[in-house]
Amino acid sequence: MPGGTTPVATSDAPTPDVAPAPTRVRVPASAPAPARGQTTDSPAEAAVKSKPTLDELRARISRIVAKVSAPAPRPNPTEGELPFYLEQTDLGPLHVRREKSVPAARVGRVPLVAARDADPAMLSLLALDPELSGCDIRKAVFLDTETTGLQGGTGTVPFLLGLAFYDDVHGGFVLEQALLRRLGEEAPILELAARRLEEASMIVTYNGKAFDLPLLRTRFVMNRMKVPTDKPHLDLVHVARRIHGQRLKHRTLVNIENEVLGRERVGDVGGADVVQCYMHYLRTGDESALSGVIEHNAADVLSMVALVGLYGEPLGSLCGEDLAGVAKTLRRAGDLEKASEMAEAALDKGGGSLARRARGDIAKARGDKARALLDYEVLSTEVDDPKVRLELAKLYEHHVKSFAAALALVELGTGEKDEELEKRKARLNRKIERLA
Repeated sequence: MPGGTTPVATSDAPTPDVAPAPTRVRVPASAPAPARGQTTDSPAEAAVKSKPTLDELRARISRIVAKVSAPAPRPNPTEGELPFYLEQTDLGPLHVRREKSVPAARVGRVPLVAARDADPAMLSLLALDPELSGCDIRKAVFLDTETTGLQGGTGTVPFLLGLAFYDDVHGGFVLEQALLRRLGEEAPILELAARRLEEASMIVTYNGKAFDLPLLRTRFVMNRMKVPTDKPHLDLVHVARRIHGQRLKHRTLVNIENEVLGRERVGDVGGADVVQCYMHYLRTGDESALSGVIEHNAADVLSMVALVGLYGEPLGSLCGEDLAGVAKTLRRAGDLEKASEMAEAALDKGGGSLARRARGDIAKARGDKARALLDYEVLSTEVDDPKVRLELAKLYEHHVKSFAAALALVELGTGEKDEELEKRKARLNRKIERLA
């Protein structure tokens, strides 16, 4: 063909129709085939219809709850092992324990009844609180609490209140305890505490000024109850530190009870475990978890009673070292006559250097320089104490006029600051030169 092109063949025959491939729709195996004449739901409609109804949900919850055993009812402390009985009050149920001690009852070697005859003037001097001197000890209330926390604050609740007071009718002390069976039922306990505090002439605690009383005031406010009137307060922890501080490293009430009163607790619940015991009781109703806490609280309260009897007449049972602490405290309180008497008794009971130091300090305060000089001279050979050397150097310089002896003590060290020490040395050297 001209032009070198290849002709394209054409045909006038009609092109046969080709049917398109059918589209395949995958149907989930679980979905039932729609019946003839029935329309299928959209995915959103199917999701709504698949949710259970409210009645079905309730039925499911009922089946689940039925499988869980119901909790055991919480026991009533007035009907089980715990030594409480129930009193109905206007503010609600009060679970309380009251026990009267026999007149011969003791804590260790100290009778409880000794607190009845304690000298308020002596207690006032040891507490450095003149307000206590006019109080009637027979109307004192002894107070201690066990709480849900050791730091205080608005979230801390006293769940066990321990009280003690003297009963003239039977001639002995009454131990009274109130238990908070459930949180939210503390109003009757607070009302009991308020009543005892209002009736009392004074309050006796152990570290109560820093913890128990502020906590109770907070709980009165939180429960919208009237806060009791402040009363003279004897906090025994301060007295114990002054009297036993030189002898005992730890002055907790349990240790004081052991070392001073002569009673050792066996199986006592430690303070750090008290909170856990109560929380376990709240969760489980296990009364055995509280038995040790209740006895711990009772022991604390009665130990305070015994300590008041001991401190109110210290010459009777305290050892020589503790009497030296009494003498030192009385000197600080300004009663030098009684302080001197205690210092002599402390030496007679083997108080050693502590008693001798107390007697020397008291003699110096009374102006008896000769007595003070003798005590300090003996003391300087028994202990290596810069303060003793300083007191003795002063007496040598101003009373004996022995400047060389004073300078020798100063050279050994008197605990003064460098500037004061150099000034004292220079003055003594000038006096020695003038004397020469």
